[in-house]
Amino acid sequence: MTGGVSRVFIRYASPRDADRLVADGVVGGNTPTGEPWVARVQKWLSEQQAGRRLVLVAEDASGLLGTVQLVFRFPQGYADPEAANGIDVAMVEALRTRVDSPPGVANQLITDVQNIARKRGVKTLTFLLQMGDNRGITQAKSWGFEEFRIMPEQGRMLAFFRKSIE
Repeated sequence: MTGGVSRVFIRYASPRDADRLVADGVVGGNTPTGEPWVARVQKWLSEQQAGRRLVLVAEDASGLLGTVQLVFRFPQGYADPEAANGIDVAMVEALRTRVDSPPGVANQLITDVQNIARKRGVKTLTFLLQMGDNRGITQAKSWGFEEFRIMPEQGRMLAFFRKSIE
């Protein structure tokens, strides 16, 4: 089937996806903490197992295309109830797509994560971006997120956005 478009599936990430997210080019480059990407992804997956976050992946016949997370509660020492309180406020995090992923993969990941959040009783979704990420900020606003807080962190300015999904 030359020139055809393969179907994109979105599913919960599994332990075998840690290596694949790196190998398929969905995550890469330097991590904020300097730890290897596979180790970072494994932490996300262990938090998913503990019920503190969900990790979704988008996949087609070519491999993994993207990922997004829904954080219900941050790890010990990182509590921020305005961003994720474990009850009705959750944060959309680590939205990434492969450079050559088909258009619409990010939108589909966001749509699916919002639907899952609603089913879990979440009323408000938050999203965090760096102030200089104009493309990301424009995209977040197009999804209906509005800025509600700006704060400095490690020499950069972060913007928090939120959206009611009731």
